[in-house]
Amino acid sequence: MSQKSSLFPHHKLDWHSSKLESTLQSRQVKDPAIRLELARVTLSSGLFHKGGEAACARALGQAKKVLREDPSSVEALTIAGLSLLGMDRPESAQRHIERALELDPVRADLQLAVGSLARAQGRFADMMKSLEKSCRLAPDAWEPHLLLGRSLLALSRKKGDSRLVERAQFHLVRAMDLNPEANQNYPLIRDMGIACLLSGRVKAAEKFFNRLREDPKHEGIARFHLGQVAYRLGKFNNAINHFRQYLTYKEDEPNVLARMALAWFQLGNWTNAREACRRAILIEPFNLMARHVLGCTLLEEGDPNEALRIFRETLKEHPEHMPSYVEIARTRRLSNDIRWLNQALQVEVSNFDRQPLGGELDSRDLIRSRIEVILEEFRSAGPSYASSVLRAIDYTQDEGLRFLLWETACSMVEGYVANETSMSLRSSGQSYSVSLGEASACLGAVIPERILTAGLSISEQDLQRAATERYPPAHDVLQHRQNLDKERNEARAYQALLLLAIAIKSEDSGQHLLREWVSSADDEMAIAARMGLVILGDDDALKELQLSARTREKREGLKSLQTAIEPATNVVHSYKLVTDGTMHCKTCGRPSEKVTHMMVSGSTVICNICISDCWESRSDIASSDDALCQLCGRSHFEAEGLFSYRGVDICSHCVQFSLGTQERENIEQYVERL
Repeated sequence: MSQKSSLFPHHKLDWHSSKLESTLQSRQVKDPAIRLELARVTLSSGLFHKGGEAACARALGQAKKVLREDPSSVEALTIAGLSLLGMDRPESAQRHIERALELDPVRADLQLAVGSLARAQGRFADMMKSLEKSCRLAPDAWEPHLLLGRSLLALSRKKGDSRLVERAQFHLVRAMDLNPEANQNYPLIRDMGIACLLSGRVKAAEKFFNRLREDPKHEGIARFHLGQVAYRLGKFNNAINHFRQYLTYKEDEPNVLARMALAWFQLGNWTNAREACRRAILIEPFNLMARHVLGCTLLEEGDPNEALRIFRETLKEHPEHMPSYVEIARTRRLSNDIRWLNQALQVEVSNFDRQPLGGELDSRDLIRSRIEVILEEFRSAGPSYASSVLRAIDYTQDEGLRFLLWETACSMVEGYVANETSMSLRSSGQSYSVSLGEASACLGAVIPERILTAGLSISEQDLQRAATERYPPAHDVLQHRQNLDKERNEARAYQALLLLAIAIKSEDSGQHLLREWVSSADDEMAIAARMGLVILGDDDALKELQLSARTREKREGLKSLQTAIEPATNVVHSYKLVTDGTMHCKTCGRPSEKVTHMMVSGSTVICNICISDCWESRSDIASSDDALCQLCGRSHFEAEGLFSYRGVDICSHCVQFSLGTQERENIEQYVERL
């Protein structure tokens, strides 16, 4: 790849720097262009090639000499700003960068500096916008993709956000593709391996870390990461061997000893796990992973009292360490110590309102996390303890917490009723009834679809048996036939309600089943199936219902039912990706064969190119306050952002889903080439 594909020079930097310095010394007339080039070369060494602060300081010196002669040199201001950032002086860098922005904001290297400054100041949203803009201004340059990828990777590890991992990996892949020396850029190879590991591409991560091991300077850290890979693959003995080899480079590293202990724990070797934990704790008394594994090991060895002591001791020093609190709560529940759970819930809920907001350690957020742990244990204990959860509502005035407690109690009862309903559905031939169908429709979201589908099965023998067992003895054949007709109608109403329950699941298999009922069932049951399809946003099914109403002259009855189930205007409850067909984008008119994919919901069709453009211009296209996403129905309250793009309202969730799909395809193509 030619040098034009980079924002900075990267080849033979020492030779290039020496030549430029010699040229400057030999010339009598000052040449700012040569001095700027020397500053660029030196800055590249400082930012990308281990030159560090010393190289950044030399670049700053050259840039300042240019600025003395020409204070309006945007390139010199940009180099000065980046140099100061490389020296960890963001306040000084800001003055140069702001001046450059006043003069010429449309520069890729300047936007790179703006993004780097935002990262140094912790303004991550501004960082991403500026680095994305730098990528657009210089689409063939690898440096913006590298910095954006690394920034997103660091942010994803801090927040635990899988979408950030995908975005980081996409930009790192772009940097690898655009960088002619990527195979020798071992820090970038390590970043790619970590991103693959975080995104679940474990085999690809293994390939990157094996490549990293080829460099003697990186072999030790490669062993550490290969140990992580082996652990993720369930090869715990291999993980232990890799960690041992890492310890030959850095002896007695507590985090690595803790990971070895975890691998021993997975192998059921409690003795080795315990000893590895104790070694780590001797070096670092409050190594959280080692203490957690030690406590879990003691539980497995049948020493809960000592385990609880370890967990309590950990929480005394690190009250935010939720894994220790989880183990304490779980141990109490498994020992049937419901009294402890009741007291703990009462204490935590009572303390919630008394805590101040914010702070380095948000006390309210911590207590809320503990409350959620206790509630999860109550769920596991069973629905009979819902009353304990409801009583805790009286100990707080915080509406959000009161709602959480109420919602948990309801879900516990709902889970109980759903289990009872599922048991009845499994014997549908004996249990079918309108009331069972109504319960199934109400609980459709939590009952597995396979159970709902199985519940549709009612045979003629089931009807005959019900007509005999559910009524007093029939005195003649006519009475028996009347009873049989009643049961047949009861069964059909029950099945119609089950079809609606299946529609509520919004799964592809359920949609396929509803279509089968439309094509194979009689007219009345086909109407019920079409109602389910309308719930799923099927416009054709709605048209068929309207036609059926006109044909049967039952307009008023069906109209009221239609009003009850028809989604409100512009609200759609599901969308799908389309990669082929004859569709055209609603916003740009592109046919499906001209784009990677389209998002489709009802009459709304938007291509991936328009969605990318929407994301790039998101700052200027906010939707009105009452707008709803035309793909998924989310409001401003339910999404991080809602944008009006060429007459189509689309939320940030749908935009990220589309962008993520395209990025994953690019990543998978790159991984396949490894």
